[in-house]
Amino acid sequence: MTDLSWLEDYGENDYEGYDMSILKMDEAYLSVSARDEGLPYRIYRKHVECIKCPFVKLEQLSSDDSIIVDGLRIVLQKTPNNIYRISTQDADPLASTDPYLCEFGEEFGEFGIYNVTVTPTGCAVDTIKNAVSIGFRLYNVIAVLSAVLTVFLIYCALFLGVFGVVYAGKRLLRKNDAEEKKKVEAKKRVKAIDTFRGISIVIMIFVNYGAGGYPVLEHAAWNGLHFADLVFPWFMWIMGACIPISLMSSFRRQTSNKSIFFNVLKRSIKLFCLGIFLGSGSTLECMRVFGVLQRFGICYFVVTIVCLFLMRRDLTKSQHKIGKFLSDLINLYKGWIAVLLILFVYCMLLFLLADEGCPRGYLGPGGWHDHGKYFNCTGGATGYIDRVVLGKNMYQNPTSKEIYLGTQAFDPEGILGCLTSIVHVFIGVQAGMILLVYQEHSERLIRWLSWSVVCGIIGGGLCSFSKDDGVIPVNKNLWSISFVLVMCCFAFLLLSICYVLIDVKSWWSGKPFLFAGMNAILLYAGHEMTYGHLPMRWTVYCGKDHGTHLIALFENLWGAGFWVIVSYYWYKVNYFFAI
Repeated sequence: MTDLSWLEDYGENDYEGYDMSILKMDEAYLSVSARDEGLPYRIYRKHVECIKCPFVKLEQLSSDDSIIVDGLRIVLQKTPNNIYRISTQDADPLASTDPYLCEFGEEFGEFGIYNVTVTPTGCAVDTIKNAVSIGFRLYNVIAVLSAVLTVFLIYCALFLGVFGVVYAGKRLLRKNDAEEKKKVEAKKRVKAIDTFRGISIVIMIFVNYGAGGYPVLEHAAWNGLHFADLVFPWFMWIMGACIPISLMSSFRRQTSNKSIFFNVLKRSIKLFCLGIFLGSGSTLECMRVFGVLQRFGICYFVVTIVCLFLMRRDLTKSQHKIGKFLSDLINLYKGWIAVLLILFVYCMLLFLLADEGCPRGYLGPGGWHDHGKYFNCTGGATGYIDRVVLGKNMYQNPTSKEIYLGTQAFDPEGILGCLTSIVHVFIGVQAGMILLVYQEHSERLIRWLSWSVVCGIIGGGLCSFSKDDGVIPVNKNLWSISFVLVMCCFAFLLLSICYVLIDVKSWWSGKPFLFAGMNAILLYAGHEMTYGHLPMRWTVYCGKDHGTHLIALFENLWGAGFWVIVSYYWYKVNYFFAI
């Protein structure tokens, strides 16, 4: 049971002899009473996200064998994300099938105080102080936003489902054909694209600052999809949407292929080097080679070169009925062949390559996953390639380490994931091509929403519309193809929403995200370089985190909002940074 508190307040500092002021976010007190001290009671834990994992000895106990003594008082971390078992077995780890006296912890929460009385036949768990609900405010906001999104999805389903009615009702989206063509042709910049990019970078900054410490807003430990997993893929996707628009502008200026190639190469190298500067550290032996901007640079180079040499430059629509409807695909069909070949190579490496002692096609996090059978197989072929090629020059502390307690490094922006990221960016190219080929709002929206549905169905089918089942689970760490398709599904949908609100109906100007989208790379670099400095970041207490999710959420929102204000200033002084 939890207390619903808007301020997430634990109450008095001293509660029946418990010092509440020392508790941090997601921490609680546990006291243990052992009725028969002659028996060696031991306490074990397992993170709820650790799939098919055994229980390990509780790290907080100083005793090497985790023996419980009467009157023991422990500060539990990451509640309610851990479950606990008490057993008389001397095992490390304690398998799920091993005998135990009791299991508890799912009901625990932040700032709660709990007492467990252990007897030779079982346990009794008593709540001394109720936990504080950390999501009371957040869930109310999410409920409102979900209701708004549901209404829009219903609208989109009707829009897409009644195909003939949509075409017959195109007049609802414009006053008349001539007026719409003039309006579209007069626009040199679709504001929805900048707004989309701005939404991505602002949310990315918010997530990088901590997202209030809410688990649902942070990155998924391995399989699955959380809020934080959306923003980087969206940023990549919208970069792809801008590539054909930029290239067509160069073609119209009659810029040579050689000049375009070297400009693309130069920008890619700059992105890669900027990524190393911002996130690789200064220790050469374990300097991280790959990262967020490095992946941007690689994908931008490959996809742009594919489009440069394989994209049709005459974008006039075919006169044939079927050809007219598929003109956007026809203009990119050679590029799609190249990208599908890259995807084929990726699949061959993923399912045929394996480290010694690891099964082919393993897509798990290693560690204690699946009862530790593949302890040193973190990431399967994806992790193996990085460890062979990069050695120590890769990310050393992935999220999966904390959950699955593995020992191997794993880089979520590693080598093999670049291949599926190229596919990801190229699907974004398709969105940009639709903008170039079709001038009517309805034609663009129908195709974007169709792509959203197709990507969602295929991606959902690959993961069996579940978290851990299916042939290829949705996994950002591996940048799995199901993850790519599901992310593109949401990206097409979000772009459609922005386009309707901003460019079709003019119900929204796109501000303030429009400002952020015009200087997205500079905002990313700025928030990375000033991380931990006032006025962007601050904490209230010395030697302690924010204390509550409410304070953390406010600070993280302030940090993201600060950069929106900065982007507005740059917009007003007409400063736009380009690499």
